[in-house]
Amino acid sequence: MAEPWAAKFYNSKEWKDLRGQLIVAAKYTCQKCGKNLVLNPSRLVGHHKIKLDPKNILDVNISLNPQNIEIICKECHDEEHKRYRYSGSHNVYLVYGAPCAGKSTWVNQTAERGDLLLDMDAVFYAISGCPMYDHPKNLNKTAYAVRDTILEQIRMRAGAWHDAYVIGGYPRKLQRETLAGRLGAEVVYIETTPEEAKARAMTSRGALAGEWCGYIDKWFKEFSL
Repeated sequence: MAEPWAAKFYNSKEWKDLRGQLIVAAKYTCQKCGKNLVLNPSRLVGHHKIKLDPKNILDVNISLNPQNIEIICKECHDEEHKRYRYSGSHNVYLVYGAPCAGKSTWVNQTAERGDLLLDMDAVFYAISGCPMYDHPKNLNKTAYAVRDTILEQIRMRAGAWHDAYVIGGYPRKLQRETLAGRLGAEVVYIETTPEEAKARAMTSRGALAGEWCGYIDKWFKEFSL
């Protein structure tokens, strides 16, 4: 898990905007292995050639300098940082925000190899074979059963995973606080505006963009801090 100073930076509008611009410039392709991730851009990470620390992260000539940033896939990023650690602890993070807020992007930037990620987009993709972000409604019951099984594993701290990230919308305060309490999770809010979220939907959801814009509108109607 990224330190608090780094987590705040990776959730900033300045970083999100720059990362998005660099991904487009890289044509949604990992600059290390050549893998194209146009259908799942959240797996592309902005890797700083000069490693960030609490001091230089405040220097925009380092942290927000395009010349210091490579766009690489999550697997190459893990390899770059030799992320094979295991501390023996189980930290849990409930990462919430509007659809297309950048939740998966934030997690992919901060999580390490061996961490447990629960993301309903990934669950539907795994059980349906449909394109990423396509959620066939007839599979809802099965997808939720998979989710609930993994949530119980997280609650019980069962397994040898390192940290766990539960990714979801959770617009209602009571709902997310109840879940966070049950899981013993730290809550992380990925902030965005409806306009920003819809702009990301239009560029990343393809033929499903209109449907996802509807999800975004619904989320903001239900949202409570």
